[in-house]
Order: sequence, then structure tokens, then C-alpha cells
Amino acid sequence: MPQTQPENAGPNTNIVRWARGTYDYRTISDQRLRGTENWQLFVYRDGSRQMIMWHDVFATNTQFTGFMRVDDKLRPVEAFVEFWTQGKFKGSGSVVFAKGRMILNSMGSQGSITQEVATPAEYSISLHPIASDWWHYWYYDHTKGGSQISRYYSLEAGRDLGQPLTARQIETEQAAAGEEQISVPAGTFKAIKYISGTSAAWISGPDAMLVKSSSPKSDREYVLMHLETGTNEVKK
Repeated sequence: MPQTQPENAGPNTNIVRWARGTYDYRTISDQRLRGTENWQLFVYRDGSRQMIMWHDVFATNTQFTGFMRVDDKLRPVEAFVEFWTQGKFKGSGSVVFAKGRMILNSMGSQGSITQEVATPAEYSISLHPIASDWWHYWYYDHTKGGSQISRYYSLEAGRDLGQPLTARQIETEQAAAGEEQISVPAGTFKAIKYISGTSAAWISGPDAMLVKSSSPKSDREYVLMHLETGTNEVKK
């Protein structure tokens, strides 16, 4: 009889480290809770990363589920998202980045849509759950400093069910304001503060984890409330 290998009894050998956490979505003015987000991150042995996110903005009756896979430089490889709003399914989208192109296939009340566009050398994608939305900071050039242009694709995530799920490229200016120690309910973190217009985001660690984001103009803030991390050591 053929011999079967015993099943692995330890940590999953695909994964180097992992993290999971939650965010609160609040107004700045009165700290009213608008929604929450749960996320889980896996870092693989080739340096690539996978993020799974569930975003519940009950204030506007919207709910997004997102998946993102990026390479070892945080450059997006593929993504998937589902949007619900006002008690109805808005649509789903599958995105692949390859050979300098972004290909989006979406399905919703408007039927099936395929969108294909060229990607610049440096880009990211906003699925709207915020755990991965700040990953476009991976290509900020700290050796140059100052204000730099950030380019990313943003999926149509409004509450209008008549609008199909498509992506458009957005350009914003961002600048690094230096390293700070910031305390939030999840703990105290060493983070780089980035400024974009009147908004600020604090990003920490090798996985570009968002600790906090603040946008006084829109009276919104996003704060890391809980965090768990771990490593999977392979015994020799």
C-alpha cells in the first residue's frame, strides 16, 4: 500500500506572519460611531501579502467585503469586492493586474461590465474598506521628501444602484511629515505621518498598517481599536 505523509501538526508553512484587527469609523466632532471594519492579513514566504476585509458602515446602510493580494512591494496583483447598499446588492468586481494593465470584470444591476486600462509604473487600488486603502503610500519616495503625486484606482462605491461598479484613476498629493509615536485603543505605535490636503494618516510597520486617519474637512476619522499579531515559525 502507498504510504501517506502525516498531516502537518504545526503552523501553516505558507505563512510567515499574520495580523488581524478592527477599526471604528467615527465623526470627529462628536465621536459618533458610524461603522466598523474587521480585517485579517497574511504575509507569505515570498513576501507577498493577502488582506481580507469586512466593512460595515451602518450609518449609510452600506456593507463591503473585500479581498486584496499584493506582491512583496505592496503592488496590487488581484482583488475582489462585493457591495451592498440600502438593503440591495449593488455589485461585485474582480480585478487583475498584469502586463501593465488593470482588468476589471464587474456584475450588478447594470449587467456585466469589463473595463481594461493601462496602469502607470506606480499605482494602487482603493476597494473602500480602509485597511488596504492607504497601501498607495508604498511608493512614496522618502529620499526626495516633500509633496508627491499619488495615483490609485478607486472603485465606484456610491449608494446609487444605477451606477455600475467601475474604476477611475485618482491623483492626490501627499507628503511625509515624519515619524511619530501615536496611541490608539489598540496600543501605542511608531508610525509615519502622511499629509494629503487637510487629511492625515499614520502608517506603521513593514505591512503599512493604518493606525489612524483623520479628515477634518469631512468630519471623519478611522481608528485602530484592536490588534492581534503572530508569526509562524517552521521548526527544523
